[in-house]
Amino acid sequence: MLQFLKDMGISDITILKMINNNSEDILYDLECDQVNCLEVIKYLQELNIQVIDDLLINEIGMFFKTKEYLVNKFSKYNISEIVDDINDDYIAIESVLYD
Repeated sequence: MLQFLKDMGISDITILKMINNNSEDILYDLECDQVNCLEVIKYLQELNIQVIDDLLINEIGMFFKTKEYLVNKFSKYNISEIVDDINDDYIAIESVLYD
């Protein structure tokens, strides 16, 4: 399960933490929606977000959002400032997701 994340460079430790923090149903849904999840990861990498592992473990719901949804949400902020905030504390993503 979640091999597609390993192929993207996500560590076994992160995947194990994801498994421990989320239900099988959520992980199954993520597996079924892996193309979207990978698009979101790539977008976050493009933004230079460094805490993707923390987001996968603790904010897994954001990986069910579309890239377009996230682009729209991030466009409301000064990108460099919000990325710095997120990299300092991944919880700052909530201000983007739930504004």
